[in-house]
Amino acid sequence: MRDPLSNQIGRNLRRALSESPLFAELAPSHLDELAQGTCYVIYQKGQAIFHAGDQATQLHVLVKGQVKLSLSCRNGNERILELLEPGHSFGQAELFVPGQYVVSAFAVKPSDVLAIRRDTLFRVMALDARIARRVIEVLAQRQLETEADLVAQNSWSPGQRLLGYLIELAGPLRQAQGETTVTLDTSKKLLASRFDMQPETLSRNLRDLSEAGLIVVDHKQVRLRNSEIERYLVARGDPTLSDRGSLRRACSRTPGPGSEAGNDAWSRAGWVNGAGRQRALSQRMAKSWLMLEQGLLSRQSRTILRQSVNLFDSRLRELEIQATDADNAATCAELARLWSRYRCLIEAPPSPGDAEKLFGITEDVLEVADLLARGFARSEGTAKGQLVNRAGRGRMLTQRAAKLFMFSQLGIRVDNCRSRLDEANDEFLATLQGLKADTLAVPGLAPRLDSSVDVWKLFQSAMSLRSAGEFPQAARKVFRISEDLLNRMDAIIEICVGLPGGSPPNVGYPTSGPALIA
Repeated sequence: MRDPLSNQIGRNLRRALSESPLFAELAPSHLDELAQGTCYVIYQKGQAIFHAGDQATQLHVLVKGQVKLSLSCRNGNERILELLEPGHSFGQAELFVPGQYVVSAFAVKPSDVLAIRRDTLFRVMALDARIARRVIEVLAQRQLETEADLVAQNSWSPGQRLLGYLIELAGPLRQAQGETTVTLDTSKKLLASRFDMQPETLSRNLRDLSEAGLIVVDHKQVRLRNSEIERYLVARGDPTLSDRGSLRRACSRTPGPGSEAGNDAWSRAGWVNGAGRQRALSQRMAKSWLMLEQGLLSRQSRTILRQSVNLFDSRLRELEIQATDADNAATCAELARLWSRYRCLIEAPPSPGDAEKLFGITEDVLEVADLLARGFARSEGTAKGQLVNRAGRGRMLTQRAAKLFMFSQLGIRVDNCRSRLDEANDEFLATLQGLKADTLAVPGLAPRLDSSVDVWKLFQSAMSLRSAGEFPQAARKVFRISEDLLNRMDAIIEICVGLPGGSPPNVGYPTSGPALIA
């Protein structure tokens, strides 16, 4: 008769096995058989589960923690082949060709592992053909993933491979709009080894993805900006890559609700958003340049300026391709002409004499960028496109207000700046009130709009100075709040972009009446 402790251990083993995808729905008698040849092993961080060259006698299933499969290179470095999460099995291929493990397995963090003897596994596979099929599926999947990795290594840039990994981490949670947060539980060194690069190269590629507007990195949290990623994949997607194993899952567009026509409507509204973002970027660059000229938040301002320049430039080239309408094409050409002048000015080291020149060129660029956004909204031809464009005007005002504040405090076009700042304040509040009225039936949007109004009031308060000596502190506060407002408006616009393509009664944006563009 078995003692109570043995019974408890047996029950724990059966439960752990039944929760593994490989052995789900296994008959209780077969589960008991499998448990007889299974050990539950706890490994500490860094402890080897097996080494390359060890005799392969067990199948391993990760229950808890994280495991890396790796190779030792001739130069002494370690190459990470795969990082395994709970539910994954490993070591099965070697069981079917008796011999030694080809790779090593180590616990990246404290890990619980089921170790199942070969003879026991084979006996249960003979009893239940479903287990044999699942094992074959796992082996086939690993083969496809290996082939996909080879394709990626030879065809994708490091940044594209890293983006694919982040998308794969998000899995089915990632939608076509909004943001999806993933957590990088693995150290930079291990993750860099996974992509066969140095840690500093990994950091640079994360920074490049961030500067392209595709992700936001906050320590170990990475927010995927889904609309921007979708646009990136549409503009740069390579069908020969997106149809291979895990790359297909990682980089194919996530289907949203609705038909292909709905997805096309989303795409067209996305380009209205893209054109509208040029307005905000034109003002954001000026704001950041002025902060640099004053020596305030220099590191952050320089990063944001560089990010905005790169994003404006790449977006302009994409919009030129999308501007099939003759008027939009002409506007794109005019914006490109102004952009060459603007870029030369803001990429040169800031100097006080250039601030006056900056005022004129940034206003000119904004005027043409606004004309382009209106043109794309007109070509899109729906009330939804107009709604997205109007929300985009609100996004631009978060940066314009900060820019006008900076100019006025530096003594440049003071009266002009103050009157335009008042206009920006009135327009922003009217825009958000209008958006709220037009989207009453959209879940979760009204609280975001109300919250943005509250932050805007803090924004206006930060611009109220009693003396010139308060300027440096106020400028830092204005800069930071403007970035917060920018992110808030981005999230609001992405919700608008994701609305149904038509104008059903349950969505409150109007189909007629006065133009929505301020």
